[in-house]
Amino acid sequence: MSELHFSMGTMLGYVAEGIMVILIPVLLLIFWKRKTKASLIPAIVGMVIFPLFGILLKTIPAYFLLIMDNPVSRAITGNVWLYSIIGGGLLAGLFEEGGRFVAFRFLLKKHTDRKTAISYGIGHGGFESAYVGVSVMSYLMIGLMVNTGNTSLLFEGLDEANAAALTAQLETIAATPFWTPAVLGVLERCSAIVFHISMSVFVFAAAREKKYIFLFPTAILLHTMLNGSTVFVQLGWINTIGMECFIAAFAAATAYLASRIYKKL
Repeated sequence: MSELHFSMGTMLGYVAEGIMVILIPVLLLIFWKRKTKASLIPAIVGMVIFPLFGILLKTIPAYFLLIMDNPVSRAITGNVWLYSIIGGGLLAGLFEEGGRFVAFRFLLKKHTDRKTAISYGIGHGGFESAYVGVSVMSYLMIGLMVNTGNTSLLFEGLDEANAAALTAQLETIAATPFWTPAVLGVLERCSAIVFHISMSVFVFAAAREKKYIFLFPTAILLHTMLNGSTVFVQLGWINTIGMECFIAAFAAATAYLASRIYKKL
């Protein structure tokens, strides 16, 4: 651990990513509000639904399927495909899109204007972006702790195996160049926000008109596909840059489809 060192470029890269991915959705919401005079209530609901469904409620099945020691969890965690598709994709798809449907069908049922979908999507995706931003900015504190030799709190209570895993993780973070978080990290969050807005249009249409109900399971499938696609990086089939380009293209394609649906609402 004594040889591990976080460069100033690495720490500034994570700080830059953190600031930008928090600021971007805020500026986007301000722009949307001024341009359309849309209500902020759907955005606020989106900010509540994401942590409730996308983080808290999702942990319940995640615990039984991924953490608790049982035949199912061992099968999933022992297979990179199953872990990526179920643990990374399907659970997120079910709970985030399910949360969207609940929001549009019950919490926002009086907000019938199609602008509700965009406002909600900015709130939902914006909260996730800010959540990621706060997380990556914590790397600055970790870097300072490592560089000053004050890592005891990081390793407190860990056994040898977990300590080795944490050390490997810290080495990976410390080896990250400035442009990876500052450029690729920001690109990923922008793509994610576009995707969340697109899925909000899908689910809004499904919740409002029976003829569009098929868009709800479609949104779950698309969410599963996007999140599960990280398996390609884990298998070494594609590098980080290629993965971010794929995510951006996927988000752009869903945005095109969402725009077609939006115009018909």
